[in-house]
Amino acid sequence: MRKILILLISVFLTACVDDSASYFIDGREHSLTIRRQQEHFWKDEADVTLLAARMPECQRLHPLASVAPAADVKVDLFSAGDGLWNLRMGQQLWQIETATCNGLTELQNDPKADLGQALGSFIVKDGKLAFEALPGAADAADAADAAAAPAAQ
Repeated sequence: MRKILILLISVFLTACVDDSASYFIDGREHSLTIRRQQEHFWKDEADVTLLAARMPECQRLHPLASVAPAADVKVDLFSAGDGLWNLRMGQQLWQIETATCNGLTELQNDPKADLGQALGSFIVKDGKLAFEALPGAADAADAADAAAAPAAQ
């Protein structure tokens, strides 16, 4: 009986999802992290949140949306320059700033809008959430941020 109980518990726990993936901007202290969390094994819906961090100045957790099925989480990331980042998940679009990590703004999703430099996507790969960068995207984003920064005096 005990073996059956242990087997049932392990089956129920494997169905739950709680993982995250990060995009590191300036090392581990400056990052954007997407978290996918499925609270109950019988729900095929995952809550998706964004953690914006620029330590030690700020760190904020922002709820984004619920996605069903949980395996279909895909969040595209764009650099808009000057510490602004655009995130697109399906038909939803947000902009986050990492100066204070407070400013998460939901935007109108206009397919023709210039969202900035595409950096990659947070996707489910082999059952786990991962950030998949576009080739050369980080270098282009660094160049755009450097060009937008005021010249040193």
